Amino acid sequence: MSKFSIIAKGVMIAMGMVEMVYADNQWRGFYSGVDARFAFNNIQLQSQQSGFTNLSDTCNISLDSSTFAPGIQLGYMHQFPNYLVSGIEADLTLNTNQKDTRSCNSSFNSNVYDRFTFRNHMQTSIKGRVGRVLDWNQSTLLPYLTVGASFANLGLTYENEGGNYYSNTTTQAGWLIGAGIEWAIMSHWSLRAEYCYVDYGNAINLKIPSVYGLEDPNGNGHIDLSSNNVVVAINYWI
Repeated sequence: MSKFSIIAKGVMIAMGMVEMVYADNQWRGFYSGVDARFAFNNIQLQSQQSGFTNLSDTCNISLDSSTFAPGIQLGYMHQFPNYLVSGIEADLTLNTNQKDTRSCNSSFNSNVYDRFTFRNHMQTSIKGRVGRVLDWNQSTLLPYLTVGASFANLGLTYENEGGNYYSNTTTQAGWLIGAGIEWAIMSHWSLRAEYCYVDYGNAINLKIPSVYGLEDPNGNGHIDLSSNNVVVAINYWI
């Protein structure tokens, strides 16, 4: 079962567990706000070069890291007569933990290493949102699904104690899917909780042509990146 099917089914089950009385129009027009994002990243580094310290000429690292990232968002929603709500949103997120450094050390000399530094400075995304308004326990809620594209500003650097240094930066596109619920807390204000999964695939590549004087035209490193995000946001509706 796909991630979209699992998320969609979960939202439908949650909606079915409460008694719903559809509300009057509450969710239409432009809005903007701020958010706090907790991102749990899965980083897979694969690299090879004839001069690497490892006897297999590879340096492969699997890394799970987390970061807190503040951001802003701006969007527009339209509510239809059947209480269906849809719209579009753009956001910008700045990571507080912007880099992760890992090394593959020689098994014979700990001072000899192949070191990689991965940087993830910020992300932007554009996504669609679709949900249905409900009134539950005297609260106006908007459970919704979201899907869209994310763009990350990434960097990858290689260095060793011998002075070899290579670096690359890029902006990589990925896809995202998620679900959330928004609560109208007062006139013009709403509070939101959201989960989304973002996958950048092969996020960044780095050519490593020469290490310790050994030429390798196929020498390279690349990062596969995906992220699970939990977001809390507050919005003001214009």
